[in-house]
Amino acid sequence: MRELRILVVEDKWLVAKALKVQLEGLGHRVVGVARDTRDAVRSALRLEPELVITDVQLPIIDGIETARTVLAYRPVPIIVLAAYEAADLVRRAREAGAMACLVTPVDRLQLSRVIDEALTRFRELEVIRREATDMKEALETRALVERAKRVLMRRLTLSESEAFRRLQQQSQRAGTTLGKSASTVVRAEELLFQQSNVARNLPSMLAAIHRGLRCPPENAGQASVQRLSSLAPLPFPSR
Repeated sequence: MRELRILVVEDKWLVAKALKVQLEGLGHRVVGVARDTRDAVRSALRLEPELVITDVQLPIIDGIETARTVLAYRPVPIIVLAAYEAADLVRRAREAGAMACLVTPVDRLQLSRVIDEALTRFRELEVIRREATDMKEALETRALVERAKRVLMRRLTLSESEAFRRLQQQSQRAGTTLGKSASTVVRAEELLFQQSNVARNLPSMLAAIHRGLRCPPENAGQASVQRLSSLAPLPFPSR
């Protein structure tokens, strides 16, 4: 991996120092350490880093909103660090534009792998941005593309980058956008899921219908007789 110029956003000095040592051990250069959102934006504009790594716990404004704010001023791949993994946190980070989340503490191999993933996803976002009118639309399309990639990775046993290339090829052949190609894949998966549910439940549904036809509820005949006998007799017409 080539040397990257990295901005760290972390208000705890010891944590920032430990992260700096790990990054430099991977051959990267930490060009600055910001302590809050305002400092992060200023540093991103002044230092022009190739990657930003921010802790989720920052004073006043958290790391996820910091990522959103930095991206509004300077498009750059961002990794969010968190002390725990939660689906809601990952969702918020993705919607804000972060390329990856990483649970601390991390070892060097994990850090290297996630940096690679963040750079790859950012390159994909750059492709999507060329088709979008603004960053908001690009991030919405990216969320759809991520869903489609997961479908292709699971169905075709592809890597993440291979799944993205497959979507690109499909959109080029169809003469459409990546977003529309991703939507087609996601919709097809939803239809397959619905059909598989029907197929899976069909035997039990047929068995239930068969039982209902062959075995009417117990005492159903007696109940019908009782209901008929309880009816008041109809009056005969007077002559």
